[in-house]
Amino acid sequence: MLPKIHLLFAFTAITSPVIADERVFGDGSLPEFLQQFDTNNDGEIDEEERQAIRDLRAKMREHQKKSIDLNEDGEVSPAEIEVAREALRIKIEERRLAKFSSIAGEDGLISREEYATIPGIDRLPDFVFDAIWGRLDIDGSGDITAGEFLNRLRAH
Repeated sequence: MLPKIHLLFAFTAITSPVIADERVFGDGSLPEFLQQFDTNNDGEIDEEERQAIRDLRAKMREHQKKSIDLNEDGEVSPAEIEVAREALRIKIEERRLAKFSSIAGEDGLISREEYATIPGIDRLPDFVFDAIWGRLDIDGSGDITAGEFLNRLRAH
């Protein structure tokens, strides 16, 4: 249930400018995820379609509130919020460890060469790569351990 928080926040963050200011993305076409709301297929989100988006967002917020309300009293307490946050932290850390493992390979370490294969990293100027590497390789061993990888991500 908690990954839906991410969907709600991503959906809100991405659609808010479209809803509020009718801004366009990239080439001016409606993004694929918004096309489902373009019921008249005119390539724009009109007021009725905006209302449908607002209604969906309200339903998603209510569903999220119910999923966090562990004692089902209709209120979300600070303790329930903390339980939800901790569960989310655990899921994020699991995904980060999976990403680490996919880069590190069998030795369980990320070398400079392996790190450089991450999409986008290979386009960084050397001085930026070196600065990032220096922050990740906390012990200066020349490799990044899972602990170092997670530690730096937690700090951000």
